[in-house]
Amino acid sequence: MPANIGIIIKEIRLSKKISSETLYKGVFSRQARSNFEKGISDTTVNKFFIILDRLNLSLEEFYVAFTQNENAELHLFNNIAPVFYGKDIAGLKLLITTLKEEYKKTNNIKYYHYQIMAKCMLNSLNNKAASNDFEILSNYLNNCESWGYYEIMLFSNSINYFSQELIDTVFKRVKNTIINFQKLQRYKNEYSMLLLNIITKSLFEFKYQIAKKYFKEYEKLADILQNDMYYQSMKIYFHEVISIMINKEHPTDELEKIVTIIGYLNMKNKQKQCIDLLKHLKLNVQKNPNNQSVIPFQIKK
Repeated sequence: MPANIGIIIKEIRLSKKISSETLYKGVFSRQARSNFEKGISDTTVNKFFIILDRLNLSLEEFYVAFTQNENAELHLFNNIAPVFYGKDIAGLKLLITTLKEEYKKTNNIKYYHYQIMAKCMLNSLNNKAASNDFEILSNYLNNCESWGYYEIMLFSNSINYFSQELIDTVFKRVKNTIINFQKLQRYKNEYSMLLLNIITKSLFEFKYQIAKKYFKEYEKLADILQNDMYYQSMKIYFHEVISIMINKEHPTDELEKIVTIIGYLNMKNKQKQCIDLLKHLKLNVQKNPNNQSVIPFQIKK
């Protein structure tokens, strides 16, 4: 294993504000830590993977940092989203308990972060304030100078509890990360989801111009995700919603069509979320009295 790996590990450790003691406890002695990070010595494969795990860094992400080669595919950790979007309260509670136990067993901070994120999602579904330990997650993201897929995912899934000012500030870091890893598909997908979450939050808070600003960022993904049906559907949906909320004269025909299409695409949960947002925005969503119509919804202002 090349000795300069330790030098890169040190750069990543410092950028993530992780202490030497936290990273190398039980792995290296104090002298061995120093030699490793100076590039004087290397390490075993087993110890290397322990270090990556504690850095919350996938092997693919490290490979990009080590070789500047952006052709690797990143590992995806996302067991939380299915229970959240399915509004599975019991599933979220079980997941929180599982993550809590995993954190106690491994002492790996990422499981604590996931636990906080899951708590935020649960509180969001129950219309409650952020969990008491949300500040720990917020501080981690604020202080972390080097963002990867892990940090983007944490931020995206906890977005409802961040102020708009902080979202605007942190978003710049996310864009820089996406530029660095622009060839990695999963970064693009998570970036797309982050933008959708920001747009949804802005609309939910009736901040239409902010929603419009971030929608323009979402539109820039057209060339990258042009064959992604979910991306295309959400692009049409949010374009129509924002247009209607900014311009009261804008017709609702296209919005009715895309809400119907989302259902036809076997995305019933997403269709329900779209309708719930429209109702929150004081749009009247009713079943079409014409049973022969292919459009089952009527949306009125």
